[in-house]
Amino acid sequence: MSTTPNLALNEPAYNSTSPTWDQPLNYNSTILDQMFGNTTSVSVNTGGTPTYTNIAAPSATAAGSTSQAMRFNLTGALAANQTVLLPQNVAGMWVFTNSTSGAYTVTIGSNNGSNAAAGTTVAAPQGYSSILYSDGTNVKKADDGLTSSGIVSSFNAGTTGFTPSTASTGAVTLAGTLNVANGGTGSTSLAANNVILGNGTSALQTVAPGTSGNVLTSNGTTWSSQAPSGGLGVNQTWTNVTSSRSLNTTYTNSTSNPIFISVNCTVSGSNSGMSITVAGNVVSSQGYGGNGFAVTASTIVPSGATYSVNSSSLNSWWELR
Repeated sequence: MSTTPNLALNEPAYNSTSPTWDQPLNYNSTILDQMFGNTTSVSVNTGGTPTYTNIAAPSATAAGSTSQAMRFNLTGALAANQTVLLPQNVAGMWVFTNSTSGAYTVTIGSNNGSNAAAGTTVAAPQGYSSILYSDGTNVKKADDGLTSSGIVSSFNAGTTGFTPSTASTGAVTLAGTLNVANGGTGSTSLAANNVILGNGTSALQTVAPGTSGNVLTSNGTTWSSQAPSGGLGVNQTWTNVTSSRSLNTTYTNSTSNPIFISVNCTVSGSNSGMSITVAGNVVSSQGYGGNGFAVTASTIVPSGATYSVNSSSLNSWWELR
């Protein structure tokens, strides 16, 4: 009596009476049951050196832990890359579940008789199940038509700035920072309360708030945090300049900001009054209210402009500067 090469099914000769048709043939139904439903655990070598682990050859007595099983569950805490070998010259199709741990690869091949792969091999991705087949020499993926057309078989992050933190095939986990050119910031963090500035395709720039009261100021090229300037009353105080001012005398606002002046005079003489001239123009005046009458006039003087006050007698001269 002979057996089939891949599943070791009994093949009694035609009209055979030795052995009879009772005992040996009953093993076939058990083997068929294993082929369609049995899972066999395969303990992969856990040594620190790459080596091999053999799957047992088919058994005519249905041993249960042979290549006759439908599915192989690979287990073990790996310390090196390992190879699992199917029996020599045994063809078939199986489900391989890689339940091993450790960041190493398990490769499936067919034994060449010297405990090495006879032909092509397939890496079984850790944590996943793969349908593989062997023609007795070469091991291949049963669904390689799908993986070669329409389904991603490998991954490349290109110029995004991302890098795979694992292998670029199978399940891929990304790490890194998305570049500005691909819609990201080029930064892994941004300081709290900073203002963000564009920087072409380079990483974003930021401007810190700086001193309390600062404003965002442009120099025509970029921005900075600076104390405010150029506004009337901003960082200015009222100053009594009476002792340093004279009527009918021209002065120049040499500050970088506009100033505000307020002058009080006593008028005397018929038809006399008070006027303020800025940059050659009378911008504020008070008419004659009677001899000895006190009048007040005020105005804004732009930066760099000349100004003078015309009247009879100066009482006080205040400037907001």
